[in-house]
Amino acid sequence: MAVKSKAALAKEAANQPIVEELHFRSDSAFLCLLLNRRTKIIRVIDFRAGALPAKRLFIQSIAQREGIEKVLTLVEKDEVSSWTRVGFVREGTIPGFYKRSDGHLCGCVIGDRTASIEVSDEGLKFAEKTIVAAKKNARDLEDDIKGITLKGVEAKLAFAARDTAWQKAEGLGGFDTFGRGVLRLFLEAQPKKGRANYLSAEFQDCFGHALVEVLRTPKEESETLAVAAGLRAFCEELKRRGIVSAFGFGASDDQELATSYLSAGFRKTGLLARGIQVGKERRDAILWTRKLLNPAGDELEAM
Repeated sequence: MAVKSKAALAKEAANQPIVEELHFRSDSAFLCLLLNRRTKIIRVIDFRAGALPAKRLFIQSIAQREGIEKVLTLVEKDEVSSWTRVGFVREGTIPGFYKRSDGHLCGCVIGDRTASIEVSDEGLKFAEKTIVAAKKNARDLEDDIKGITLKGVEAKLAFAARDTAWQKAEGLGGFDTFGRGVLRLFLEAQPKKGRANYLSAEFQDCFGHALVEVLRTPKEESETLAVAAGLRAFCEELKRRGIVSAFGFGASDDQELATSYLSAGFRKTGLLARGIQVGKERRDAILWTRKLLNPAGDELEAM
């Protein structure tokens, strides 16, 4: 068999989709893998309980082939133990992910070992230090943030900004598909001084949850305020649409982003080992969540 040249391999890689849906199906197993080559994450959507060793082998083979380091799945509480038995770690919870029940996030860092890598003691302390500092900063933010211009934008503009940011190794949010059959909104947050940032909300009406992403880490106070204002505005719009729960991810050392999330009513409900790609680096990730509505559609009290 002829060996492909480096140029041919590079061209083949360039022609691959950023997000690809792969399936594994047998008599006793049926799962979907949402492979993201930008953020180097695979999300597993499992349609049938059982046969987990076979699923694990398939997931690991795809991840190693694609250079993926992090795999995660969101499941009901009674399914957590099945996934932890094959090397996944329960890393967080999203309240109201399934409207009337919580989603439990199980993650796995792909390596040579069967058991997954967990966040180290030092990593846990580092994340807590970030949150303590961010809480102090968030308390100083006004309830009504002024001097920020927020406007909805078309996907084309947001994707162009995304591509530029990732080319410069500044990307945080990939604005790529996380779920199946989703809708997406984009928001531009422009401070009086500083660069505009972009936010995305991907949501599923059937489940009532939304993934919120921020394109870049805020670098200045004005940018932190802009992201905070954008997150608050998104939460109000998502509530209007009947979305029960919102969640997002941020690097465990990102105090500026943590300040923005906390000021918008989010809280830490998880910590993922090597859970986020920031530019060209892989870091531990804080899971930020906010319960927006009760399942009946009633608005929760202000946080």
